[in-house]
Amino acid sequence: MLGPKITRVGRPLFLLTTLATCASTLLSAHIGQAHSRANHEAHIAQIQAQTSAIHSGNVVRAAYAFRGTRYVMGGTSRSGFDCSGFVRYILGATNGVSLPRTATEQYYNGKKVPNGLLQPGDLVFFKNTYKHGISHVGIYVGGGEFVHAANSHKGVRMDHLTDRYYQSHFAGARRVLPAQMRAAALTH
Repeated sequence: MLGPKITRVGRPLFLLTTLATCASTLLSAHIGQAHSRANHEAHIAQIQAQTSAIHSGNVVRAAYAFRGTRYVMGGTSRSGFDCSGFVRYILGATNGVSLPRTATEQYYNGKKVPNGLLQPGDLVFFKNTYKHGISHVGIYVGGGEFVHAANSHKGVRMDHLTDRYYQSHFAGARRVLPAQMRAAALTH
């Protein structure tokens, strides 16, 4: 015989075990569908909030709306961003500001902003983060904070310029938004 022998006494136990397994599988599938539906609804709500923020023309509001988006090296869309792709997408989508693709190229656009005179919507740059030279960029949102696509572990998030890591790598800031767009960024 190839399998265990089921005796008369063992048959009810076998059937009971099989029924319990089937019930457990069905319950898990039902819970999984409900969880999947909830995730889908949350995703739709997030996309609606992002779209609304972009259409507001407010760079800061749009940057906030994309927190939690995953990091993808070379990413330039809602499905995933790297740092410069995020900045380029937000400024392009909210205000039609055209920026180059990389943080290094973005660093040479706009006007240099002296330390202490940062305004919401300014771009903040960092050097020697994963490679030599300008290697990271984010959008200043006020109060010493900036939103950026941090890395593959953290995604798009907000951090503080006074964090030790960012202080030690800070390279400067640039102002690329025209005055009327900067004013809109102040009302977040």
